Amino acid sequence: MNDFKKEMQVNKPKRSFYKTFEKGQNNQKIYKSSIVPEGEFNSNSYLRGVSCFLLDEQGNILVEKRADTKLTPGKLDIVSGHIEGNETPTQAMIREYVEELHSGSELEAELARREASQNLKKLEELDLIFQSRGEERKFFIQFFVKKTKLKTCAKQLEEVEGVKWVPQEVVWEAIRQNKTKFPYDQRFEKIFQQVREAYQEKEKEK
Repeated sequence: MNDFKKEMQVNKPKRSFYKTFEKGQNNQKIYKSSIVPEGEFNSNSYLRGVSCFLLDEQGNILVEKRADTKLTPGKLDIVSGHIEGNETPTQAMIREYVEELHSGSELEAELARREASQNLKKLEELDLIFQSRGEERKFFIQFFVKKTKLKTCAKQLEEVEGVKWVPQEVVWEAIRQNKTKFPYDQRFEKIFQQVREAYQEKEKEK
């Protein structure tokens, strides 16, 4: 079995759930149907998520506007989502990429999954506290960067209101000014530099 197939092989539970963590340790399962009320899980617990800085050939980043029904509604975002069930961060990132930006037949979805796995590179993992509608949510977010030739996409309408390609430095400034869903933290500066370096590495390969 090749590495791609191993990475995509997940034993899916009969009922979808998120795992929570306290100081990085497994804590409990929170089923998707009960995730909305904040009181459903310990206030000291963290959920796990993934986010990817998707770069086009000019080094721009794909930016989404979050739907009104989602956490931090109306905020700017990059391709992101929860880690579900027993997924690894990489598996979750590939799934979110396909769900948010592609639609069509099973063959098209499989091609999108294969494309998603290419040039996908792990960056930092940050513990962040999100404020939304007066509630507090704690996450461990595994960040990624990926170079793509994607020009158009079929966005996931229930989660994504709109998408556009934005220059890197404009995105960094939006995060610093708290215009995105991510609460700004000085540790982001290291991630910004890693994204710049990832793009420069690809440019050298041309």
